[in-house]
Amino acid sequence: MQHHSMQQIRAVPCSGLLSTAGMLIFCCMALSFTGCSVHTVDPNPEPPLAVQPVFPSTTEIQDFKEPTTEAWWMAFSDPQLNELIKRGFAQNYSIQEAVARLDQARALTVQSRAARLPQVDIVGESGQRWFEGGEERRLNWAGVEFTWEVDIFNRLGSQALARQSEQQARREEVEAVRLRLSAEIAEAYFDAVGWHLQLALLNNQIATDLDLLELTQLRFDSGLTASVDVLQQSSQLAEAQSLVPPVEGALRVSENRLDVLLGESPDGRDRVPASSSFVDIGALPFVGVPADLLLDRPDLRALRSELVAADAEIGAAIADRFPQITLDGSFLYEDGLEPGGVVFSLVGTFIQPLIDWGARKAEVERNQALYVERLARFTQTFLEAVEDVENSLYLERQQREFLKRLERRRAFLEETLEKTTERYTGGLTDFLPVLAAVNELQRLERVIVQQERALLSFRIQLHRALGGSLGSEQT
Repeated sequence: MQHHSMQQIRAVPCSGLLSTAGMLIFCCMALSFTGCSVHTVDPNPEPPLAVQPVFPSTTEIQDFKEPTTEAWWMAFSDPQLNELIKRGFAQNYSIQEAVARLDQARALTVQSRAARLPQVDIVGESGQRWFEGGEERRLNWAGVEFTWEVDIFNRLGSQALARQSEQQARREEVEAVRLRLSAEIAEAYFDAVGWHLQLALLNNQIATDLDLLELTQLRFDSGLTASVDVLQQSSQLAEAQSLVPPVEGALRVSENRLDVLLGESPDGRDRVPASSSFVDIGALPFVGVPADLLLDRPDLRALRSELVAADAEIGAAIADRFPQITLDGSFLYEDGLEPGGVVFSLVGTFIQPLIDWGARKAEVERNQALYVERLARFTQTFLEAVEDVENSLYLERQQREFLKRLERRRAFLEETLEKTTERYTGGLTDFLPVLAAVNELQRLERVIVQQERALLSFRIQLHRALGGSLGSEQT
């Protein structure tokens, strides 16, 4: 490497300052080149593929809500859910972790910006010197020194842009964690609601089975039926009662999950009231087009910022192969040597890499490969985001149709149970048709509760896939 240093001037008289004219001209020329970039960064990269103009499933759906900036969970109109999500945002440790990463990124951004500015230090020294003949002299000096790399080829500027883009990525990741947390809280909340509904349903079914057992026992005592009818109904009652412990266990798991999501230790208490019920999810939220996901989903926004950072790192690596110019200066007061007094010095250093055995070129290639990697991840995540939305739309539509058919079947079973019970009470048939109708109806009622819960899950998945708004919750 070659080093060309500008002259150092110890300037006390005004005539000495004239000798700095060439240096000042050089500095002005260097400043005129500052910020010139050897690589252009794309601030808004796009996935390198053809994006469909619409989601296929939306062509068959007409009922959509208008676009809104309201938090996505407000569409459920459930105050209890709203409060749980609010508490989760305030207390959850995954959010605190993400915010801490953002704070680290902010600090790195400040450091990278500071590297582009002159670094100024206060310096001083005091010492004693002895000369031949016994002369002794104390030397003292103090003043200010500065160092400044003139960023002609935008090496430092590219690094600052990379850190700023990474900071933006961390900010978007905080939003992504909040979106994921809100969806997880909603899932756990409606899980608990579903298990409460299952318990209430089982209690009703147990009461019905007890009534039927009483009926069969009376008929047996009257000699109108065989003991097998009593045994069969006793078995039906025992089956319904046996389903209670697993449901209670699942309810406790959901409640414990809510505790953890809220940043609290599981305490064995229910946060979801037993009187809670499922809400009407209403019309679909505004879906838009696939390209909207690039702006709406925080995980895609984070990946795009990471991609910009990688692009900027390419620019920094390329600029590192070009000359670097550094200005070092000082403004000191010296006492103890002639002529003494005020001393101003300015040194310019020019460094051009000459032989590095391919190290800098390899760094450029590494950053180019990193860009390709992040572009592939960005594109793959976008494809999966489109898939998530399309799957949620289609599954919700099919789930609604499934529930309609289940309700139709329940109506038939209720009528069947009513008529078979009448015939059994009137002594026109044995107990087996009644038992079969009761068993099928109770099983179907439990399935309907499960499928109503699944419908809510598909809607939550859709909101999350769309990058649902977090409302006023900001980083």
